[in-house]
Amino acid sequence: MNNQYRLLDCTLRDGGHITGGNYGEKTITGTIEKLVEAKVDIIEVGFMWDKPLSTDYTRFYSMEDVKRILPKDLGQSTIAVMVEKPDLLGHIEDCDGTIKYVRVIFKRHLLDWACETATELLKKGYQVSMNPVNCTVYTDEEYINVIKRVNEVHPTVFSMVDTFGNMRLEDFEKRFILVNEHLDKDIQMGIHLHENLGLAFAMAQRAIEKRYPDRKYVIDGSLIGMGRDPGNLKIEQIAEYMNYKFDQGYNIPAIYDAISEYIQPLHEKYGWGFKLPYAMSAYYDLHRTYPEFLMNKGDLTMRDIDVILSRVERSESEYYNEEYIENLYQEYKKNK
Repeated sequence: MNNQYRLLDCTLRDGGHITGGNYGEKTITGTIEKLVEAKVDIIEVGFMWDKPLSTDYTRFYSMEDVKRILPKDLGQSTIAVMVEKPDLLGHIEDCDGTIKYVRVIFKRHLLDWACETATELLKKGYQVSMNPVNCTVYTDEEYINVIKRVNEVHPTVFSMVDTFGNMRLEDFEKRFILVNEHLDKDIQMGIHLHENLGLAFAMAQRAIEKRYPDRKYVIDGSLIGMGRDPGNLKIEQIAEYMNYKFDQGYNIPAIYDAISEYIQPLHEKYGWGFKLPYAMSAYYDLHRTYPEFLMNKGDLTMRDIDVILSRVERSESEYYNEEYIENLYQEYKKNK
């Protein structure tokens, strides 16, 4: 068994981008119970939210709301939630040991907010992960400066997030080394990978192969890769690999049960997974909503989509601009 690595399942949180957070209480509670049975180290159950919702949603106004959907016995699993909106700290209670882990996700212009929020959550007694989205939009120098700020806050985890899914193995290894060389050694490194290029599992294996002996790691995954299209690293793959590599003791049949009973029906309904236009957005280092917008038009071939995406200017690549892509689409159709 290798204590350097923990697996985090983000199905109920990241998959909420597809379902609007509405899974139904039975799916939420059943999925958590199966992940606990599977001995998944960290189970991220949803987002903290700015208003109360029913137990059919994985969006929570308070930690008391989170507790309503948890089993009495959490086994060896730790429960996590994510914060991405400002002004939520007022209704996040001090940690009482039930929900131990809060992840703070942020775009680069919100670094100050993220540092302040993480600091306050640490004071409240939580383990905290700082997750700056889209690690590939930063130059090396910019990313090092972010890491320096993170070192000052000193959270539990700093996570490398491949939002655009555009890293090849060489890109991943370079950034993996950069983080390990500059992040304080007692801060764990998180890894969150997307399937735009179909490389998530390969990159996770590379992270294990290239691990630093004095660092601990948290690898994100989700059931059948559930998450905003094209999806994430599949936790069933990485859990089986960790058992093969280190005899970690994950209960793989329980993961299969969670898939069959709760997540496969959602996959049949929503159909996330590898799709060529999302690979194209990775080739061009673009926000993933651009290819989604073009696919939804319904009158474009793959070549058409590729041509339009190739025309997106660098200044418009990081943040989605619907008016801009609509104009590119109309111009293309007019001149085709």
